[in-house]
Amino acid sequence: MFKKLLLTLLVAAPLSLCAQKFAHFDYTLVVQSMPEAKTAQNELEALYKQYQTELENMQKELQTKMEKYQKEDTEATPANIRERHQQELQEMYQRLQQAQQDNADNFQKEQQKKMQPVTQKIVDAVNAVAKEGSYVYIVDMNAAQGAGIIINESISSDVTSAVMAKLGISAPAAKPAPAQ
Repeated sequence: MFKKLLLTLLVAAPLSLCAQKFAHFDYTLVVQSMPEAKTAQNELEALYKQYQTELENMQKELQTKMEKYQKEDTEATPANIRERHQQELQEMYQRLQQAQQDNADNFQKEQQKKMQPVTQKIVDAVNAVAKEGSYVYIVDMNAAQGAGIIINESISSDVTSAVMAKLGISAPAAKPAPAQ
């Protein structure tokens, strides 16, 4: 009796592995279709331009001072004044570098803050689709490709439209094939 039960389990185990369902979706398409992601992206672009303008102004100021001091400082200029000019330029350069680093850090924090709710909504939608469809795994196609993971689309379901439906958005119209 025990041998029959064990044999049944050994035969059924591989069959249960074949019954597992796998799916994939296009994260980029989903994000690009979300209005809140577009809003966040526009806000981030405006912030980036603001930071860029600020840095460009600092660079122009540094360049202007440098050119001014190059014209003013001659062999006749006292050493202490030349040193003061060099020190001032060095401080301006350090402030510029610090501003670049601060802006990069602030931009990254702002990007995470604005995109986190979007990402969470997508994760929640994917989890709901996984649960409803009894999927073992749902993989982002773009991330999989970047990681060198190959998705066999013939045995994996594309659930992009189901994820988008959970989010209350529709897929953009397909682009027509280029004329030949």
